[in-house]
Amino acid sequence: MMTSNSFPIDATLLHVNNATVPFFTYFQEGIEFISFDTSTCVPPEPMVNAMIALELLDAPTKKVVMINHRSPVGLLAKVQLFYDIEVRELDGGKLQLIFSYKEGMSDKVDLSQKQCAG
Repeated sequence: MMTSNSFPIDATLLHVNNATVPFFTYFQEGIEFISFDTSTCVPPEPMVNAMIALELLDAPTKKVVMINHRSPVGLLAKVQLFYDIEVRELDGGKLQLIFSYKEGMSDKVDLSQKQCAG
């Protein structure tokens, strides 16, 4: 689950259909952040939740923040061309991935296949 240092104290729970982990939303400097933590999940949950979150990333004023226990290589292979992605290492070896809307590209991504092919 999210820890208090993963997102601001004013983050609120966001109801997201078909998500298997809690999603939170908060605002910073005019940007809406949609955050979730799949660091304790096993595949395919990280990819499923990430792709559900990316469906909500429909404007440059939004970002998706994913906390995971390792790099989600299957997810990145599917979506890296369509989003700007910043990766940060967190305490304990977890990764924080911040997905940003990419003008002219993000609206072209196919998020219908939410599971790994392998």
